[in-house]
Amino acid sequence: MKFELIKLVSIFLILLISALGCATKDQRTESIVEESQQYKFDTGELSSPESFSSKLGTEAIMYAHFINVGQGDSTLLEFPCGAILIDAGSQSNDHTQNLLTYLEDFFSNRPDLNNTIDTVIITHNHIDHTRALREVVESFNVINFIENGQRDEGRIVGDVDVIWLNENPRNINIEEVSQSEVQDDVGYSNNIIDPISCDNIDPIITILASDRTNDPGWDRNGDEFRNKNNHSIVIRVDFGESSFLFTGDLEEPAIETLVHEYSTSELLDVDVYQVGHHGSHNGTTDSLIQAMSPSIAIFSMSPWDDRQLWTAYAYGHPREDTVELLEAGITRQRTPKNVYIASGVRRFYNIEMNDAIFGTGWDGNIKIRVTEDGTFRVTTDN
Repeated sequence: MKFELIKLVSIFLILLISALGCATKDQRTESIVEESQQYKFDTGELSSPESFSSKLGTEAIMYAHFINVGQGDSTLLEFPCGAILIDAGSQSNDHTQNLLTYLEDFFSNRPDLNNTIDTVIITHNHIDHTRALREVVESFNVINFIENGQRDEGRIVGDVDVIWLNENPRNINIEEVSQSEVQDDVGYSNNIIDPISCDNIDPIITILASDRTNDPGWDRNGDEFRNKNNHSIVIRVDFGESSFLFTGDLEEPAIETLVHEYSTSELLDVDVYQVGHHGSHNGTTDSLIQAMSPSIAIFSMSPWDDRQLWTAYAYGHPREDTVELLEAGITRQRTPKNVYIASGVRRFYNIEMNDAIFGTGWDGNIKIRVTEDGTFRVTTDN
């Protein structure tokens, strides 16, 4: 009897272990995706050759490269069959060279892309978003170019490279997008804005806002309407189950208009937010955070201790009120890191960042790997 009982218990344990080890494929997949959604982010070197995905063309994977260009913006979107560059800004000539070197390294590991950027989008013509445009166009094959058509009187420094490209188009398809082409709750796209369609996945690139010809009445004297930042091209990128939002340097009045225009759609609801206006006090609002419900936020700014002119130190980026808005809205976590944020211009203090908020001034180059099912992994230089 004792032997029979032991035998029965043994059989039960074998069956139990077998059942636990033989979950269905769907159950295993759900577990992996759920674990990945906890955002236990990796950190690693982006400069090593294996960091770029030379085999990406065969997989439904996207990489968003937030390139460290100092106090400026330049983001490379890498798809299985192409690449998009949002802004070509930099803080200085040295940072321009850093951008070119990064792109050269990228293409050396993606020879299938033939040194080709399918579309360059300039959100607005300020120097920290356009400084490297001519060098990028002269160094790589650019097929399409999107801008908002805004110009200052005379050849203001931010306009120079954009004007040069329009005068020397080099067989590039150039399109100026105005707000009149953008439909509320729908946005605007075409084959120049969104030329990427891969065999294994078709990303969607949509413009949600651009240059406005009519003043919405943002203030009495029209200063807000004359501000180029408020005419920034706003871009949404969808890749499978994941989504990104780029708002350029849009400021509070234009942000509130944007939120109102998309109040009956989900086009502002995204996973990854490139924080507007480098983390300025006026580049993110609570209503925008509520509309986005982002899981990850990225600042593009210089280190706090670079005390030259036109730096994060000089402007006070990222500002504490913006950081607090993001911390309240983002529930995902990152590896804890001591970072500096600003209480005002040239006034910084140290905090520990635990939320999934990253910055090029804190982390160097930042790369987000996204799979079709919406699984993210973030790697950084520092």
